Amino acid sequence: MLNFLSAGNQKQVVGIALTPGIGLEAVILDRNKSTILNYGQKKVEYNFSTREIQDYVQFKTALVELMDEMKIAPKSFVYLVLPNVYFDFLEIPPMISNPEIKTAILSKAEEFYIFKRDEPVSGWCEIINLEGGSQKKLAYASFQKSTVDEIKEIISDVGLQLVGIESSYSATLRGLYVTGYISDVVLEEASWTAMLINTNSYTLFQMDGKNLVNYNEVPLAIKSFSMEEAYQTIVSSSSQFLSNFSSTNLYIISQTDDICAEVLKRQLQFDREIIAIDSNKYSKKPLMEVMSATDFNAANSVTLATIGAACTKTDFNLILNVLQDDPNANMGVYFTTKILGNTVEVTSNFVDKLAILIVAVCAIIFGALIGLLYFLDIQSQNNISEINNQIQSIDAQINAESKTEKKVEIDMNMVIDEVAALNVTAINFYDSIATDIPKNVWLTKYYNKAGNQIAIRGIAESIIDIYEYYKNLRIVSPQSDIKLTELKVVTENSQSQEESNVIKDLAIDNNTDRLYSFEISNTEIQFSPKKQDKEDVADENEIIPRVKTENIEQPSKQMKPTN
Repeated sequence: MLNFLSAGNQKQVVGIALTPGIGLEAVILDRNKSTILNYGQKKVEYNFSTREIQDYVQFKTALVELMDEMKIAPKSFVYLVLPNVYFDFLEIPPMISNPEIKTAILSKAEEFYIFKRDEPVSGWCEIINLEGGSQKKLAYASFQKSTVDEIKEIISDVGLQLVGIESSYSATLRGLYVTGYISDVVLEEASWTAMLINTNSYTLFQMDGKNLVNYNEVPLAIKSFSMEEAYQTIVSSSSQFLSNFSSTNLYIISQTDDICAEVLKRQLQFDREIIAIDSNKYSKKPLMEVMSATDFNAANSVTLATIGAACTKTDFNLILNVLQDDPNANMGVYFTTKILGNTVEVTSNFVDKLAILIVAVCAIIFGALIGLLYFLDIQSQNNISEINNQIQSIDAQINAESKTEKKVEIDMNMVIDEVAALNVTAINFYDSIATDIPKNVWLTKYYNKAGNQIAIRGIAESIIDIYEYYKNLRIVSPQSDIKLTELKVVTENSQSQEESNVIKDLAIDNNTDRLYSFEISNTEIQFSPKKQDKEDVADENEIIPRVKTENIEQPSKQMKPTN
């Protein structure tokens, strides 16, 4: 995918700079490795009086030769840096529009003598907010429109694509950042100063981190001085400016063979660090490692402006491209980014391909979703059909069973009578418990199984009361075979737990009163087992204890059962 997106975007941006005293430079950078892939240099004259290229034919020839020697592919992007013609600041309200900015810059630039006969073309960028945001400050650079048009035509003729034209001032400051010279001061947002020395002037840039605060250009016809006089003139004229700058570092950049930055460094009265950078015959090595060059000796003099031209998209945003409103030129202004560890160059072509790829991926995903929904719909329809078939089969079975099934009418009254008849004995005994217990008889245990197997135990104050209760039970259920199976006198030692509880509630005096325990039953039941077997013995706290068929306690011998 990355190869597809990057296809057609691998054209290098060729940085080209016209530097007086050096000529036409061309450089191709590897921005990831901070190295110069290729460098070339050709002689081209520049006219300082008219501030334009002396011979456009020479310029075109030099450009073609550089393309051939450096193997620059046709349609490659070219970013051109020219010697400064007009550079200034402009303070404007924050909401002002671009057309109004153009008008304001035009009115100021026309005061410069060059533009009294030739219309200016300008590039600008915001550098700082002033007065709490009520004003913003712009830096701008202007060139003659005729010069820009001539260059655009030449570059188009040789088969390259021009994407920018910029002043050497802003390109040089950006080159300082790209080469790493100012990385520390930018990171610390410290104040620093750059001194750029050319053949006919030197310029001081006062910086605050990445922000351009001020600049001063001092005309100086260096060739009219002896070498010693030239150094002394620069030292004396710059000392006043430097004393007003609260800078941590001073960077001296010499682009003329008449001034050596190292020599000037030793003569300046500046109590802070000075970094000397020579882009001239005094340079002993290039500003960056050069992998290939048409002339390695010439590569020692590569300028910061050329490097800045080859790398327009950085964190250092001082870019004054006069073609910034040209849609054809902006197609080539791009930046690089990391995607999955791969470096991808982002251009308008890249964006177009990315948009196509996104649309294609979305179409594939949408198609896949439609296909999935269609498949799920078919599956659902099949499941519904299968369920409907099962329902129809079950309905058919129900209908078939309904036709053969015999309807049976149930007489509920008869059912009730049958249930009552089967349980009449049990019901009668239950009734007797509630209504036929004599006054002085107390029941302690009751057992009933299947309605006709019963056992009752209790205590009474007299045998007559016991017999009365027995007689009542026989009256209630005459068909039963109940007998008085036990009768004995209750003593303190013979009391069971439940008898003891009843006697306590009755407040019986054991010394004067006599109580009798009795058992009436028609089955063998062990109410009070001698051995406590959890599996075979009923819980005495239960109203209906479990029946044990073996070792049942025999009826008392004190009284024989009577009918």
